[in-house]
Amino acid sequence: MPTRPNILIFLMDTQPVRNMTCYGFAQNTTPNVQKIADEGLVYDQHYGTGAWTVPTHASLFTGKYQSGHGAGAQYEYLSRSFPTLAEALNENGYATIGFNNNSWVSQDETNIARGFSQWVMIPRPMGRNVQAGPEDEYIVETNVDSGASSTIDAIMQWFDHERDASKPFFMFVNCIEPHLRVWAPEPFRSRFLLSGVSQAQARRVNQDEYAERLGTVPDRADGHMTQADWDILKSLYDGETAYLDSRMGIVFDFLRARGILDETLLIITADHGDLLERRGLMGHHLALFDDLIHTPLIVRKPGLIPQSARFSGFVQICDWFPTFLDLLDIRSDKLAGEIHGVSMAPTWRGEPTRDFALAEYQKGVQVVERALRIAPLDWDYRPWLRRIKTIRAGQFKYHWYSDGADLLFDVSADPGERHNLIAERPEIATELRKKIESLLLSVKRHDFGDKLRNHGFRNVRWDNMARLSALGAYREIEDGGDS
Repeated sequence: MPTRPNILIFLMDTQPVRNMTCYGFAQNTTPNVQKIADEGLVYDQHYGTGAWTVPTHASLFTGKYQSGHGAGAQYEYLSRSFPTLAEALNENGYATIGFNNNSWVSQDETNIARGFSQWVMIPRPMGRNVQAGPEDEYIVETNVDSGASSTIDAIMQWFDHERDASKPFFMFVNCIEPHLRVWAPEPFRSRFLLSGVSQAQARRVNQDEYAERLGTVPDRADGHMTQADWDILKSLYDGETAYLDSRMGIVFDFLRARGILDETLLIITADHGDLLERRGLMGHHLALFDDLIHTPLIVRKPGLIPQSARFSGFVQICDWFPTFLDLLDIRSDKLAGEIHGVSMAPTWRGEPTRDFALAEYQKGVQVVERALRIAPLDWDYRPWLRRIKTIRAGQFKYHWYSDGADLLFDVSADPGERHNLIAERPEIATELRKKIESLLLSVKRHDFGDKLRNHGFRNVRWDNMARLSALGAYREIEDGGDS
């Protein structure tokens, strides 16, 4: 094994464990990921630190919990004051390169990708915005993807024409499939579409998360999706997952054929999942159920990672930064003082590293501002501004809400988090709340106030921000995070 292996993180944006073959899904959606799983290690209990792109990517690149890096649904930037994973690897001789489909993960607008020597934003076909969304009908009207094909092509071109083989590389890849709107290119869409459902029916199913959140889904008596709607939508997700798996297989085979794969620590993961089958919730905001934060993690490296193995203990996305420092024997008091995660290296020997998983959600300023564009003037947005923290320890998972509407689940018996035990087991909730407090008191925390990103077709409506400011729900702090 080389002293410094190449490192490749392939992040499947918005990919839960729910519909992946290596996590027990009945349909063969991910044969190429399964091949890597058979040659490596599958983590059964990998958790994100937040519910959506910005906080989880920030945690990956800084090794911090959301309270530590301060980026999320109220402050959509990563402060320039924290060291990043790419910066650390640059300083230790790695070529750092990223290929990205998601405009939230940028170097200039959000600082999330700060430190990479090369950062390639992959435009969608015809040069359209890299950020897909339910208001974008382009992928429905054509038979193109959301950028994975172009991304894979760019990766292979880099290896063939730009890579300096004298240096190890750290490559990060984000492909935004599956992500609303989910509408995979054929034949994947038809292959997984729910039996008996026509393409026309599938096209009509609601994919606007704000319609479900506000109870305004068209042609539904109560304004919410039916179980049949959810079932169709899940089958469309399956097609997207299978399509992305097919593109991933191309690049994995490419690396295998060139002898690069075995020299590379390959990490397949996701930033978050999506909320499905929860009335009034859809997409990836306003909650921290396992639908969102329980994400895949599959790791492969011959001679380093055990083959065809599984690990059942907790690990989190913020644990990769300290893992790489451990693996590469990088000793830095400055970095150690900034990182909240713990090295996963002992898990490769089957040893547990943590007894909990912690995730957080800032107050939902972003989603409130977007909802105000379409909601009635008398809509009460305050429930969307509650802060959420959750902890999983042992068989229990506790959700702390800033408005006191706490939840407690026995996830061993109730993995779907449907039966709230807060009234039956208040002592467990109290114990876990104290654990959250203790954990967050032990780390450096940062609150940069509120600041939303203004970009593309998601431009902020500043009249809405004025309404929020008037009641103290939006508070921009000058020089807060050096964004």
